[in-house]
Amino acid sequence: MFEVDWRAPHLWRKTTDNPGPVSATLTGDHEADIVVVGAGLTGMAAALGAREAGLSVILLEGDEIGAAASGRNNGLVISHHSKAAPSEIEAAYGKVRGQRYNALVAGAAKAAFDLMRRFGIDAHQIENGWIQPAHSEQAKARVRLFFDEWKAFGHDVEWLPAAEISDRIGSRYVGGWIAHGSGHVNPFALTRGLSAAVVAQGVQLFENSKVVSIVPDGRRWRLATAKGSVTASQVILATNALTDAFWPKLKRAMIPMQVYQAATAPIPEKLREGILKGNPAVSDTRRDIRAFHYDRDFRIVTGGTHTLWHDAERRGKTSAARMLAKAFPALGGEPKLEEYWEGVFAVVPDRKPRLMRLAPGILFGGIYSGRGVALSLSFGREMGQWAAGILSDDDMPLPVTDLRLVPMQPVAVQVARHIHPWHRIQDRFS
Repeated sequence: MFEVDWRAPHLWRKTTDNPGPVSATLTGDHEADIVVVGAGLTGMAAALGAREAGLSVILLEGDEIGAAASGRNNGLVISHHSKAAPSEIEAAYGKVRGQRYNALVAGAAKAAFDLMRRFGIDAHQIENGWIQPAHSEQAKARVRLFFDEWKAFGHDVEWLPAAEISDRIGSRYVGGWIAHGSGHVNPFALTRGLSAAVVAQGVQLFENSKVVSIVPDGRRWRLATAKGSVTASQVILATNALTDAFWPKLKRAMIPMQVYQAATAPIPEKLREGILKGNPAVSDTRRDIRAFHYDRDFRIVTGGTHTLWHDAERRGKTSAARMLAKAFPALGGEPKLEEYWEGVFAVVPDRKPRLMRLAPGILFGGIYSGRGVALSLSFGREMGQWAAGILSDDDMPLPVTDLRLVPMQPVAVQVARHIHPWHRIQDRFS
């Protein structure tokens, strides 16, 4: 597993005003209708979905709320698939389920922002759209397909020709599209605010309560932690990239990817007149990560990944500064990078999330391949309602399968860790 100091201060922590509830560690033996493992965005949304049915829910977090990917990511709230067009989703899942999943994705950003409004969560949210600019003519053809299909589907999207998109972003691109209703947030503030909402809705939340085993207990399941246990009829596993060894082979169902985030010093108002106009979220079509948006103090937040992680902070800040200087000529040179932090998220080769029944009454869901902030909230709610019996397998947005392992997963992990130089070469020639 990657070495990340999950509690180290980083930009999102430093700029979060509301710390959320302080929850106890699980001690003693407890019972509930449903237990959710992993209090990231998926797990908290699942807990809320189950509570809507009036069932008792216990939510277990192995560390503290927001410590992992849900609170450390770049903060983009995107209503679009990871690499796929709507027609490709229909081809994979059939027309009925494909359209259902497309609708879930198209509405995920709005649903996320509506959830923040419902519970009064201040996540520094900005709903000024997400732009996907094309860095080449080849990429432009692909994003034109995305736009045309989402437009036909009824998604609120707009095509931006080269001159307009370059002017809005302040960087040269050959065209692209914007998904209105998307945007960006401080993800740590979102997780902390959502945890307060979860507790207010009657969910019992326990932090620093890592599950070490799951075993049958009659017709129910008993989940043990270091100091306590929970027995429940239904179990939702929402641990994603930090899935531990509590269930055989589950870790081999995904590929953990380590990335870093970095942020500049606040950009002066005069420079902002020509950079990221209108305060959108942006991630372009390069295979190597290139995403950026402003935080609440107008720092540019971006990120990337390393092949080798020695001297990572210095190298990450240097790489991000060079990339931003090239992307935004108006900066007049390499900006000062004030913040740097790391995290881990999960991917699968086909970039499609998973819903897996591991045993009767145990559902695993997630693996968003970089699209988790918006999608996890909608996806998690569906999982909670499935566990509560409100939704059946046939009602779910994706097929509920048995455990699906990544083929040759240990090899795939090593390939993923070392493929980035090849991606950069491909970007230069595509």
